[in-house]
Amino acid sequence: MQKLKDNEFDKNLKQEVSNFKKRVDGFSKLKQLADTQNIALPRNFSKDDAEQYVTQIIGLLNENKQEFIENDVKTYLATISSIYGQKSFLQRSVTTGLKNRFYNDFEAPIIQRTNKQDKHHTCIFCGLRPAKKDALLDTGLVSFLGANKDNKNFFWNFKPQLPICEICELIYFCIFAGLTEFRIGQTKKFYFVDRNTSVLELYQTNKLFMEMMSREENILKEKGILNFLNDYLLLKLREESKFSLANILFIEIDLTTVAPKLYGFNISKQKAEFITSNYDVFEKITGNYIRINDNTIYPFGGFMQRFLNNTLSFQFLSFLEGQYLSSQKPNSKINTNLSPYRLQMYNILTYKYLKSIKRGGELMDEKWLWKMYFFGQELKKKFLASKAENKITSLAYRLISALRIGDVNTFMNLIIRTYMSYNMEVPALFVSCINDRDNFCALGYSFVNGLLGSEKDEKVENSEEVVDNE
Repeated sequence: MQKLKDNEFDKNLKQEVSNFKKRVDGFSKLKQLADTQNIALPRNFSKDDAEQYVTQIIGLLNENKQEFIENDVKTYLATISSIYGQKSFLQRSVTTGLKNRFYNDFEAPIIQRTNKQDKHHTCIFCGLRPAKKDALLDTGLVSFLGANKDNKNFFWNFKPQLPICEICELIYFCIFAGLTEFRIGQTKKFYFVDRNTSVLELYQTNKLFMEMMSREENILKEKGILNFLNDYLLLKLREESKFSLANILFIEIDLTTVAPKLYGFNISKQKAEFITSNYDVFEKITGNYIRINDNTIYPFGGFMQRFLNNTLSFQFLSFLEGQYLSSQKPNSKINTNLSPYRLQMYNILTYKYLKSIKRGGELMDEKWLWKMYFFGQELKKKFLASKAENKITSLAYRLISALRIGDVNTFMNLIIRTYMSYNMEVPALFVSCINDRDNFCALGYSFVNGLLGSEKDEKVENSEEVVDNE
């Protein structure tokens, strides 16, 4: 409306108004109400006609907002009746006062704390709160999560009773209201993030999910949920450093299938604290991509997936190093925003994970990794000064190849021969860690990253100052 008032009524603005009318006509209930009140837009409308029409339609929407919402919900529930339970409040025969009825039946008892609690059972979903007395999760509430009372022989002592707390009952009952719609081609899917620690947490998590899915670069394919997890982890673990993130459920509803897909997620306290203590490093490696023709890989997603399922190793780092080197070739089909500095971040995190979480060993000082990085940069200066820049990539390939298979002898032979050719002293750090594979690999990749890196990287210069000053 403001656009109509502030801009000249040109061809483009007139087309926007026409498109607005088409959208109004697409909502049968809104169009019916507009026709009843003789609200119409003339065929050859002027700016005044457009302003009047838009104002009247907005007025109708505001006056009948609740009725429109309830109508859309009913339509939606009718569409997914095979997926959602038969107890759904808005599928009852009630036709008026739905908002007040819902508040009185579900919200008010929670706010006023009048619901009775089951003294013997805790909610099976959140595991945090006592179950609500006489509130049982069955297929009538949520068909894909509840228990079917007719199949009593599948349950212990023939009692298909799954205790659920008042908050989780409300959450599952209202899943339809929080769904995020997403389209992949012609396929429409709906998503819901069940973070059931509190209603506020539930709202914030799904709001974040909607924002994530609206980003063009975060198109939801196989890695969509994982991409959300990455950002969610970095957001929440900074706030919840001493707690585990458990029982997070992602619900995907595809109206072309019989049942939705469920994705479970859990992270231990140890890993939560690891991410929190290294938050700044994790933050620096988000947003990386590797594009090979029309295929895009998000390295951070692959890193987090391996971190969460305990398969992270230096092999993944070796893959990233190889992709970066390939992208530097003339006419390469690989395009990436990875840099040697970011590869160093991956190296540091991989080393810390393997050494402290997987092996339970003692970490060497992180400054050693940066010192080795700068040793690599010093050697690069020698190559450039002797106009042998073409040898840098060749040496990096061979060093990475040796690190990938854990061939310490080949790696050290390459280092020794190269340093001797320039009458330079081999860094003693290599020798001190030659019997510790994790330490050696971390130092080796640090050296390669420095060899490939640029002094112009402001972040690296800042890191160098820290190492020198300390």
